[in-house]
Amino acid sequence: MQLDLLISPSGFGKTDFILNDIDKNRKNSKIIVLTPEQNSYNFEKLLCEKFGGTFNIDVMNFSSLTKKLYKKLGIDTSNSLGDDIKPFYFYKAALNLKNSDNFLVRRILQDSSFIEVVQDIIRELKQYRITINRLEDYLENNKNPEEAHKNKLEAVLEIYLEYTKLVKKSFLMDKEDYIDEFLLYSKYLDLSNYIFYIDAFYNFSLQEYSYIEKLIQLSKRVVFSVIADANRYFNVDLKQVAEGYEIENIKYNKFYLADLHGDNKYKLDMFRKSHEVVANLNEILRKNSNIDFNIIAMVKNKNINTLYFKIKEDTVINSKIINTHIGRFKGVSNEYLANNYYKAFKSLKESDDSIKIIRAKNKELEVKQVAREILKLKSEKNILENDIAILYRDNTYENYINIFNDYGLVIHLDKDENVSHHRLIKFLTLSLNFDPKNFKDSIIKILKTRLTNIEKIYKQKMLSVILFNDSKLSKSEFDKRVKLLDKEKISGVIIKDISIYDIDNILTRKLITKLEDLKIDYFTEPVFDFSTEQLFVLAEALTELTEKIQAIINEKNKKITAYIKQIEQLFSYCDIKMTLDKEDGEYDNIEELKIDSIDRQVYKKTLTLLDNINNNFKNEVLSYNKFVDLLTIGLSKIKYRSIPEINNSIIMSTMDLAKVENKKVVFVIGFNKEVLPKSKKSGLLDDNDKEYFITKELYISPTVKASLIDEEFVAYIALTRAKECTYISYSSIDKSFKESFASTYLNVVKSMLVNISEKETDKILEFNINNYSYYLENINEIYTAQEFNYLFVKIYRRYQEVKGSETKEVSLLSQLITFFINNYIGLREQETKIETEVYSELNDRIYFSNNNVVRNYLPMIIKDYKFKLSEENISKFLELHGDKFSNFSISKISDFEKNPYLFFIKRMLGVKEDSKVELDNLVTGRFFHAVLADEKIINFIKNSANKVDLEYLEDMEIIELFNIQEKIESVVYNSTNKDILETLQFIKILNTYSYNLKILIRRLVLAVAIEIKYVALTKYEPKFLEKKFELVISEDKISCKELETGNVITKKLERIYNVPTLKFTGTIDRIDVLNKNILVIDYKSSETNFKLDMLELGFVSQVLTYALASEMLLNKKSDDIFGVFYREIAKIGKELSKFRLRGIANSDLVNLSEFKEITSDIMYLRITKKGIHGSDIHKAYNSRELSIITAKNLDNIMVALEKIYTFEYVLDDYEVSDNYMSEKQTLYNYSSNTDTRLEYKHKVDISKKELRKKILERK
Repeated sequence: MQLDLLISPSGFGKTDFILNDIDKNRKNSKIIVLTPEQNSYNFEKLLCEKFGGTFNIDVMNFSSLTKKLYKKLGIDTSNSLGDDIKPFYFYKAALNLKNSDNFLVRRILQDSSFIEVVQDIIRELKQYRITINRLEDYLENNKNPEEAHKNKLEAVLEIYLEYTKLVKKSFLMDKEDYIDEFLLYSKYLDLSNYIFYIDAFYNFSLQEYSYIEKLIQLSKRVVFSVIADANRYFNVDLKQVAEGYEIENIKYNKFYLADLHGDNKYKLDMFRKSHEVVANLNEILRKNSNIDFNIIAMVKNKNINTLYFKIKEDTVINSKIINTHIGRFKGVSNEYLANNYYKAFKSLKESDDSIKIIRAKNKELEVKQVAREILKLKSEKNILENDIAILYRDNTYENYINIFNDYGLVIHLDKDENVSHHRLIKFLTLSLNFDPKNFKDSIIKILKTRLTNIEKIYKQKMLSVILFNDSKLSKSEFDKRVKLLDKEKISGVIIKDISIYDIDNILTRKLITKLEDLKIDYFTEPVFDFSTEQLFVLAEALTELTEKIQAIINEKNKKITAYIKQIEQLFSYCDIKMTLDKEDGEYDNIEELKIDSIDRQVYKKTLTLLDNINNNFKNEVLSYNKFVDLLTIGLSKIKYRSIPEINNSIIMSTMDLAKVENKKVVFVIGFNKEVLPKSKKSGLLDDNDKEYFITKELYISPTVKASLIDEEFVAYIALTRAKECTYISYSSIDKSFKESFASTYLNVVKSMLVNISEKETDKILEFNINNYSYYLENINEIYTAQEFNYLFVKIYRRYQEVKGSETKEVSLLSQLITFFINNYIGLREQETKIETEVYSELNDRIYFSNNNVVRNYLPMIIKDYKFKLSEENISKFLELHGDKFSNFSISKISDFEKNPYLFFIKRMLGVKEDSKVELDNLVTGRFFHAVLADEKIINFIKNSANKVDLEYLEDMEIIELFNIQEKIESVVYNSTNKDILETLQFIKILNTYSYNLKILIRRLVLAVAIEIKYVALTKYEPKFLEKKFELVISEDKISCKELETGNVITKKLERIYNVPTLKFTGTIDRIDVLNKNILVIDYKSSETNFKLDMLELGFVSQVLTYALASEMLLNKKSDDIFGVFYREIAKIGKELSKFRLRGIANSDLVNLSEFKEITSDIMYLRITKKGIHGSDIHKAYNSRELSIITAKNLDNIMVALEKIYTFEYVLDDYEVSDNYMSEKQTLYNYSSNTDTRLEYKHKVDISKKELRKKILERK
């Protein structure tokens, strides 16, 4: 038995060494190459290129090798347990443990998706050889662990044990069990003539290391490649050996797992992943002293020297230079980077262009620039597409593949494909989630998968009617009768085809909303050239299909075999096998072949999953919803991997998976700091748990900290893949449109290659008024029709903006437009049935209108008003709009605070926004407000809160206990409230009707659960809902009518303000009452906080305004106000505790004993034994202080009104470089419904604590 450890930096020729070594041994030995699945195609390709085939050479991964070796042992592998069926076993295990006090069991029973978390943990434990016994021993012998650590492991152990019992009872084994079984029986294998080459792996589990140990013990030889600096493992500089010096006492630095986790030189090194591999191999050597151990190291001298070291224990007993060769790299810079990145390097002063950096403004421009660079490489350097690879880390780039297609580039995305978007999975999930209340949309979505066979079913029914006067014949009966007919009679029958689009149009025109609508006479009235008879047949076909779908859906508990049987009957009715599992035939193009291949894979894997579920759980009884949940999880585990359809394509892969060989050029895109380094999320077993394990010499996957160290290794591999040139690109804006920067690893590259510069994207890709001459002189730089169209439209729009200005720019634009028209490329005139006119819009797009006037406000505002008003204009304006202008609200003042020009456009000129038809926060906000203010919901919240025992009830259990969804649906579907009805009507016209409504209902369920908990805790109950208020301001007084008596409550202002008599109005969402105290709540669509610094800067606070209004409406004092708060309306995916109240609390009332203990449960305010927590002091005020900040806010309102009435709308308080551009940008943003907020110039530079003190000291 022999282990050869092959060590070198990236790109030094490890793969070539393996290929040459295979060549020497393939005639006398059986060769197996072990490599990750994603690299197997690539390695087979290399073998074919070198040897003309892969005869006597197998390329495998650990799974496929295990199957091969099992066959050699004669062991049956049909009892395999796939990941797709495991969710059913874990759920059954949880059901068996439902009476235990296990928090993981509760989570699984409550939320099936949590099964995946537990499944991953148990898989990891098995992979790292932490058996049930070892885990039990660990818990028994580890006497003083943290309580949380112990509880987690005990919960995991209980499920681990129950899951294992169930699997064994079914005589099944998962992947990890198979490997353990193989390790047990491997001694009966004869592998003495095998040589194993293990290449391109970057990490293994302990189970796989045990596997490798067996291969070493049983085979002739194992060659193991590792990317690292071999100098790390010896006590001398290997360059001296490469130069021919005879060095005595060369020692191998043997280290083990304990050293790896304890010594910083290993655990903080860039090659930490490789050190982990070497440490585990050293553990194998320690246990097997009879293994012949050799190291083959590649070291850069002038060329690359391959050095051989024979090692006994930790001493080199023989060494020699095997060969000298040239490495992968053809450039100076990329070779220097590969050899020196990990060293204390000197900067390379004479670099070349084998490393290039591209900086783009955004990801789209970045991808376009990469595509342009590829086209240049193809035309100027004859680089073929299969000589190029694109590596990325951010999955967002997968969405830009169509851009490469626009440039005529063939991209193969090398990744495991998730089948969730495959039409069979969509067909099945849509059928399982069929919504009878939304029949039309539900059935159309199912039809659009093109798997229902509805067109053929309709045609057969029409033929049955014509030939046999019977539309209900089964397919077999129909075929039987047709065979008996005269062929001439059949051939003369012409049937009008029906398409899915025809069906959609018919159902829409007939206003079909439910299945029963198909049975009314109106449906069969002729429409769209379809006769009564045809519509009758269509109704029958749709009814049959719907009944097949509805046969699956059953809210009552049913045996799993019944669900499976009904799914199979649906498949049979739609003849899905015929559609998806076709025999190979002729294909018009490669894409058809690819789709057909994927269809067969997904169809067969789906049937296998259904068969496995049926075989193992047929008599188990499950509720329909739980069955759907578990099946959906199982379907999500189905994956397929496609190989390039054609040889000449560009491979695009993630950096983490990529093993790119023999590529001349590699583009490393998205090299941004938010993805490199990228911190791995902690799982249920976090770093603390793993550190505890390490102390007891139990090792599982790397900690988050260790994984962060490994990120630089990932970057190094990606940057050293190309032979000739590596392009590194990044964008200045991330996917959230926030400013972004290059990865810190790029700084390393720049410091190594001091002469390297960053290239901007080509000017052709962006419209800029400074580039007119460039466009004229470089039209040949336009590569695609899309680039041409983009520039032409931009130039034309700009011309429309300035054509009346008689400037030099107009002349240049005229030349450009003429020039572009003369060089017209790639544009096709669209045939249209209606004539359209094109108008210039305020926003940055062309607007098409059919006989519709579109007002263009741009010239009117910029040229005529120029944001300056004379006294005459002001007087005239107030004469016309005085009454309306004297009515103010928080939103009106907020417009002025955000941007004075916005106030001018919106409130004075009356320019309306370019409104969009969409389900925005305004629409959903009105809907939520209306539902939560409904009397039935309020009473339901009160009654439910009285029954809650929060000591024993988890947050999410409130939802199940009170059946909140049923109550909400009852209110929503039976409401006469205008806002609810209008929202439902609006949602109904959207394509995503069912989805949107479900999401809104689910959010409301969470919102009601939050309120039940809140009322149960505080005893405050909603009393006043959607209460309007009107504050009248006249001279030095502010007044308001009391809500109950109608008496006028008056307060004195601090001074007389320079404003006329005016009204300030608004609506308070909710006022809750407990005895004489009140609590004010304002609903918000997003997380909103009270900001003390904004109050100091003079901005108006909404919650403080409501505090004042509540006092006057209800004739209260600040002593009576418990607090004024924002409540974010619940969103899916966040814990209920995240929706606690945010705002201002009255510390006098909060500090009372009955509230002190629960404060942090109901609001974002922490209370210690000494009082309010120091970090939250700005969120709480006593009654006197509350009066002071309310008065400060009132002063802010009045000062803002004074500014508004001066009519001097200037930008002195805002950070603006060019007023004209700001005016114009405000218009564009306003018209396109985007944010018009300007950056406020003044800042508060003192701490919140000091600021609080400063405000409260004011007179």
